[in-house]
Amino acid sequence: MVAPIILWWLRNCVSSKPTLNNSKEIFRQIQEFGCGCMNMDLWRSIGKALEEVLRPATYPLAVKLVKDESEFPEKTRRPENRIAICQALSLSRRFGWTMGITEEDSGCPGASFAYGWKELLDRSTLAFFFVEAGYAVDEDGANTILENVDHLEKGRYSALVVSPLTRTKIVPDVILVYGNPAQMMRLLQGAMHKEGKRLKAELAGIMASCTSGVLRAFNTQEYQMVIPGNGDRVFAGANDDEMLFAIPATKAEEIVNGMRQQPFAKYPIPISMRMPPPFPGLEES
Repeated sequence: MVAPIILWWLRNCVSSKPTLNNSKEIFRQIQEFGCGCMNMDLWRSIGKALEEVLRPATYPLAVKLVKDESEFPEKTRRPENRIAICQALSLSRRFGWTMGITEEDSGCPGASFAYGWKELLDRSTLAFFFVEAGYAVDEDGANTILENVDHLEKGRYSALVVSPLTRTKIVPDVILVYGNPAQMMRLLQGAMHKEGKRLKAELAGIMASCTSGVLRAFNTQEYQMVIPGNGDRVFAGANDDEMLFAIPATKAEEIVNGMRQQPFAKYPIPISMRMPPPFPGLEES
């Protein structure tokens, strides 16, 4: 079933209509051609649907990679000091701010490297950090970590914008949802609904939300399950029980629809309470 808001958009905003069953094509055209405020209303409605189904403690986030700060929407907040991307995500999801981060704003060497904002003058310096921090036993292991970091080509994008999805000022590339394991379960169930495929996750516990979340979902156009790393927790205040689910924007409607089609699975999780409660050995005959 195609949402009425998308049908309206198809009738009024697209000259060449996509196949109605192909939600990826619909969202591709929405992102490419746009439709003014109606476009924003679509994404905000998806944010409200995620909040309704999942009841997360913080806002689901819209994330967009941009060429430079000229693409920042009006009233975008800028950091007064250098900041890590995970901190910008935290400010946006907790306070509802739209944050803009440029390569000059980045205070995290690992993120600057991954986003193609800065070349490592000495690759061995970051490898040495991984060894000293105990993430790798030696330089070979540290270099393997670096080789597997999700990244962007240098100069492709020099900034990103983060905005609460229910009031987003941007058309997202990626949607991030922070939550507990039970909420992650619901997102997994929604992701499996269309094709029944299990989600494969590559987990590291370091450089997590900014790379394994945003960049891997952007580069692969696949759902990503992420365990927040030390940076997320020490610098950005992620809670001990929080995980992260990254959704390519092209799959947003698909996962929401999947969760809504599952009447026996919901959040908060309903508990089956036996009445009367069982007391072994004390039951009345």
